[in-house]
Order: sequence, then C-alpha cells, then structure tokens
Amino acid sequence: MNYIIEKLILNALKLPCRWQQNLAGFVARELRTNVKNIAGYEIISSSIDSRRGTPKLLLKLQVETYSPIPGLTPATSEELAALKTPFPELPETTLRNPIVIGTGPAGISAAYLLALAGCEPIILDRGETVENRLADYQKFLSSRKLDEESNLLIGEGGAGTFSDGKLYTGTKDWRGRFLKELWVQCGAPKEILYQSRPHIGSDILPQVCANLRKKVIEKGGIFRFKANVTELLIRSNRCHGVKLASGEIIEAPAVIFAPGLGGRELVRKVCKNAAWELKFFQTGCRIEHPQSIIDRAMYHLPQRPAALGAAEYHIVSRAEIGNVSSFCMCPGGTVVNASAWENRSITNGMSCFERAGEFANSCLITTVDPAQYGSAAELFNQVEALEKAIFEHGGRDYTFPAQDAAAFLAGKAGLNNVKNSCHTGIVPGRLDLILPDFVTEPLQMAVRNFDRNIPGFLKYGKLIGAESLVSSPIRILRDSITMENPQLPGLFPAGEGCGLAGGIVSAGCDGLRVAEALIRR
Repeated sequence: MNYIIEKLILNALKLPCRWQQNLAGFVARELRTNVKNIAGYEIISSSIDSRRGTPKLLLKLQVETYSPIPGLTPATSEELAALKTPFPELPETTLRNPIVIGTGPAGISAAYLLALAGCEPIILDRGETVENRLADYQKFLSSRKLDEESNLLIGEGGAGTFSDGKLYTGTKDWRGRFLKELWVQCGAPKEILYQSRPHIGSDILPQVCANLRKKVIEKGGIFRFKANVTELLIRSNRCHGVKLASGEIIEAPAVIFAPGLGGRELVRKVCKNAAWELKFFQTGCRIEHPQSIIDRAMYHLPQRPAALGAAEYHIVSRAEIGNVSSFCMCPGGTVVNASAWENRSITNGMSCFERAGEFANSCLITTVDPAQYGSAAELFNQVEALEKAIFEHGGRDYTFPAQDAAAFLAGKAGLNNVKNSCHTGIVPGRLDLILPDFVTEPLQMAVRNFDRNIPGFLKYGKLIGAESLVSSPIRILRDSITMENPQLPGLFPAGEGCGLAGGIVSAGCDGLRVAEALIRR
C-alpha cells in the first residue's frame, strides 16, 4: 500500500548529523505502525523552518507499506502519478547536425534533448573541457596570468560549474524536475530532488558536467572545444551556420545560441543582425561574513544543530533610491575571481557540497534601468570600466579591493576584518567611491536594513570587489512559438547570455524548450 505523508515535522535539535539513516523509524511512528511494515519510502520535499523557536525539518514523503494501516486512506493512482516526472514525447524528425553554441545549462540541456531525438547536434564551446578548466584555474592562481579562453567563466559547464550549483528557482516547470533527475544520473547528490533550496556543490559539478557530456556523445552528439565562434553565417537574411576564429565555416539547418554571460562580445556582434532590446539588469557587490554569524542569526541558537547544514539567507531591502536583494548566497563558501578578460576583475562565489568553509558570502544586487544609457555601447562601456577599476584598485594582479561594511556605510576607509576566503586575496579599497552612485547608495541603505534582520551583518561584514555578471543587459528576441529570432530565422536564442533566463535551472529549462520547438518544427 502507498501513503503520502504531507508534513512530517522533526525537531532539528534532537536529530543526529546523518538523520536520514533513522528516517524509517520516524516514518513508522508518524503512521502509527511497526517499522517492519515499512517497505520503502521516498522524500518528496524537505525544508527548514527556523522562523520561530526550535528549528524544524519539514518533510513530505511517499511511503510504501507491506500491509494496510487502519484509519489511513491510501494514496490514489492519480496522486502517485502526479509525483512522477513527465518525459517529453519527441516526434520523429529529419533534423540533423544543428549547432549548439555554448555548454552552459541552456546549451547542454538543448544538446541533450536534440541527441535524444537522434539529431546528432554539433556542440561548440570556445573554452576547454571541465577537466582542463580546473587545471587552468590553478595555473591562474599561481601565476596570476589569466587564460581568456579557459577560466571560471569560459569553458564546459559555463559560469555555474564553479558557483556552487545552486538549483533553487521560482519556476514550476516540470522540466526542472526532469533536469534534476538527469543530473542525479550524472552524479549529483540525490538530495537535489527534494530539498527546497538544493545545490550540487562546486566539488561535484565538474564530474556531473563530464558525465553529461558522455551521455550526449553516446546518443550521437558531437563536441568541439576550443571552437571559438566569431560570427554567424548569414545568407538571404537567414542564419545558416557559424564562422570560427580559425576561419572554418560550419553550415547547419539551425543554430541554438546559448553563449552565457561570458559571450559578451559575440552577443554584441549577433545584435547587428538579430532583433534585440535593452532590459533591466542587476549589478552589485559581494559581501562576506563568518558563517557562525549567519548560523546564529538564522537558527536563533548559539551553535548550528548537527542535523542542519550551514545556514543561508535571502533578504530584500526596498527603497525609493533602489531595491537591493541578496543573490547567489554561498554558505560555507569562498569568493573567487571569475573574470574572463585580462586586466578586469569580477567577483563570484562558490562552495562545495558540504559547505564546510569558515565564511559565508553572497552578492548584494540592485536593478539598473537601461533608460539612463544612450546606447548599448555606452552601457557595456560603463560595465567594463567598473571591471577595470576593480582590477586597478586591487593592485593589478586580480586581488580584490575590499571594505568593511560599516566603513562602506559611513563613507570612509576601513578594512579591519582582514581574514577572508578569497582565492586571489583582498586589499583595502574604497568601494563606496569605486562603485557607481546608483549602486553605492542603495547598498548603503540596504546593509543598514539587513543588520536589523541579521545581527552582526554590518559589524562583521566586508564588501569585496564588484559583481557585473549577474544578468544580461540585452535580450535577444524570439518568437514565442517557433523560438526563432524574428529578424534572423534559423537563430534560436536561449539562456542567460541572451537575457532569456536566470540561474541554472531556469536556463536549463529554457534550453529544453528551444530544443523541443526545433524538433517539432
């Protein structure tokens, strides 16, 4: 018999570190049956409630028993079916060798579905495989010489490979579950299937990316790394393929364009022929605290309970001068330099699956109205000027300028909290003067507001560098049905780099939608 437990509440203070090993006993107690009657169970969802009093784990489960339980109504076949992930029914297609530009979440998801349909996609990435990316990043840390074609932004898996692999999203699209199940098959922790704020971890993600590549190859996909697309092949106002930096021309019946946020130069070139528009975008500054400060504030306890992971937060400050919210929060994580361009510095955060580091970091972002810019060129020029300024003020070796949050708020120099997690290090800097006013002023108000919700946010926080690759300021347009660009048929924009998604899951879902439309065309 199958039953659904809508809410199993567990006191986090009374649970051991590996509480999942004792879950059968908790399930039996909830159902008022013997543990020997439990044939199996599956966690459908889990979350932490630490808003009031003792932190609690809230679980929803599907439970199978050997014999019926008196007084309880078994789950219906419809209820059980609703828990299963639908699989896209793909029609037969004669489409062969479409090009996919980029191996980030949007590109690789599109490539996987195309390969499933027998389309034998050609996947192009200007960077290296994920294994080589890791080696090149270590070389960068030791030499401080950046490889513009292989770094934390460019290469297999895109930027998300080294930013913790956070998978929480507001989308209810079934494709999100489909992707998570695929990632678990490729080595991701099974917890991502049910946690309310799941993550894979930067220590596990590289292997997931490599395994997913192998799956696509097994199904007929063709990967080409170090294949830098410099322009589209256009004839009769239609995209017919791509041109590489080597001069090679690759013709194709369709091109899925998923360059990621690191494909800034290519996006600007594509916009000369494709329909696009400026859009609101986000920029901000990374802030770091001791993880113990965040644990105490979020769990309302002197120490983190053994059963709970490093605490995280999501906070919002609303004001007339600009809203600010936390983004890409990395509990127990590190701050990294994710620049893809020489002589520029861009922050990002990463953490391993266990999130066992001493520090927590997140990006505080504010939304920028593109109407204040006269053109796309002016907008990009200012973003790049900020990246160069951060590089200069950090000492020209990819070290970040940093400033205590209290000093930032007061508008004065100060960096007393010198201990940090940053791979490339920090030096004192006046971020309140380096950042544009439309970023500095909302952030100053926000850190004061956030200190009311998280005691110690101001006292123990330090702001590090600037984060200019949160979202794209440009949206490449597409038809809602065909998914083609209305001005350049044959081009199928997708993902974050085209301003059509935000985050790993939403970008992956976007890639699947584009591939579905192309297959059904």
